[in-house]
Amino acid sequence: MADKKHAAAILREVAAMLDLEGENAFKVRAYGDGADAVETMEGDLADAVRTGDIAKIKGIGKGLQAELKAYVETGEIPTYQALSAKYPPSVREMLHIPGLGPKKVRAVLDELGISTVDQLEEAGKLGRLAALKGFGAKTQDKILRNIAFWREHKGQTLFATAIGPAEDLLEKICAFPQVIRGDIAGSSRRRKEVVKDVDIVASSGSPEAVMDAFAALPEVAEVVGKGPTKTSIRLLSGLGVDLRIVSDEQYPYALLHFTGSAEHNTLLRGRAKSKGLKLNEYGLFREDESLVVCRDEAEIYDALGLAWIPPELREGTGWEIALAERGALPALVDRKDLQGVFHNHTTASDGRATLEEMIDAARRLGLRFIGISDHSKAAVYANGLDDARVKAQHAAIDRLNAGFDGFRIFKGIEADILRDGGIDLSAETLAGCDFVIASIHSRYGESREQMTDRICRALSNPFVTMLGHISGRLLLEREPYELDYD
Repeated sequence: MADKKHAAAILREVAAMLDLEGENAFKVRAYGDGADAVETMEGDLADAVRTGDIAKIKGIGKGLQAELKAYVETGEIPTYQALSAKYPPSVREMLHIPGLGPKKVRAVLDELGISTVDQLEEAGKLGRLAALKGFGAKTQDKILRNIAFWREHKGQTLFATAIGPAEDLLEKICAFPQVIRGDIAGSSRRRKEVVKDVDIVASSGSPEAVMDAFAALPEVAEVVGKGPTKTSIRLLSGLGVDLRIVSDEQYPYALLHFTGSAEHNTLLRGRAKSKGLKLNEYGLFREDESLVVCRDEAEIYDALGLAWIPPELREGTGWEIALAERGALPALVDRKDLQGVFHNHTTASDGRATLEEMIDAARRLGLRFIGISDHSKAAVYANGLDDARVKAQHAAIDRLNAGFDGFRIFKGIEADILRDGGIDLSAETLAGCDFVIASIHSRYGESREQMTDRICRALSNPFVTMLGHISGRLLLEREPYELDYD
């Protein structure tokens, strides 16, 4: 199957390996941009290749078109096959260590013959990395910390990455004629920011037929384990998925059990016990072992004297039970509550869409406003805007705003907080903004005191209205910097 996310992942691997090869930056960037274009393109990749429409997609030149044609026809990208023979998975795995880019991987490969993360870690502990040109003791210590961070989070996936494939799979599973009903469960249903894999629960009177059909889906790269009630697979993208099949009578109890955190389920079982009941994944039972028949989760909660608790709140803190008992659970923020968003980049800096495309998308989503806040000039790596470019962009926004009624574009900037806490644009430019987001984009390793003072100085600027990504954390990629939040 021509899976867009899988193709994009391979193209990114190619870009990384080309960087390892020392290829020119233009060629490396072409594969990276191509990956973004493939991943975000509308429609089916195979259809676009067959019809030639792939040539109309920005960021996909003739070379990449040939690569994608081969991928659609054979499932392989030629350049990837050639480079992966030279750089085995163990070498490419080192590229996933935060802060360890292609140049450093190339250095340890050439100078020390290191080709695995284990070897890299051992060399760091022995002090061999510090002796390499361009490394030093601080870099060595950082690499060791980042290896530990990588090991801790290995195999995890961002919710935003996992939910799309999960919903697609659920739709296909529910379309199997033997399936009665199904839903996503686990941490994905609780919408945790990071998930290890995806859990799906479905009901059927023919579990083996469902498992056979599930394992045979074209996006399945590997069947990790297969049985009559549970099958585990790995998608082409690398995401793991567990499918559990139960009878329709058991379905509400199984969905409840496999959705809640262990702590939440413990609280529910304790509450059931206090009422002379027993709750598990198979049902809610009276003392005589007869089943308390419930058609859905809401009826199970009701039998326990509780209002239905949204999955996002099923974390076992205790307060969700107390509020559900009083019928006082808060209403969760819904998509329809979102009126607009401020922190947005365009192709003027490092965004993927033009100003006009961003506005069109916001209006299609039914938003009432959008803020445009491209990077400022200190972010050279992101093509940040200097004072003149900011003013030119704001003039363009003024012209666009003149044609709207009931929708507004706010003029902003994401300005860099400099080392001394200053902002990298003139007061005149900042004064022309409707809003200013101040953000840290450099020197993440400063002490708690230094970082706190730096941010407080920036916030004292009269033109600053928002603080961007306050912790500096990137889930699965970067630890937060030190900061005194009090």
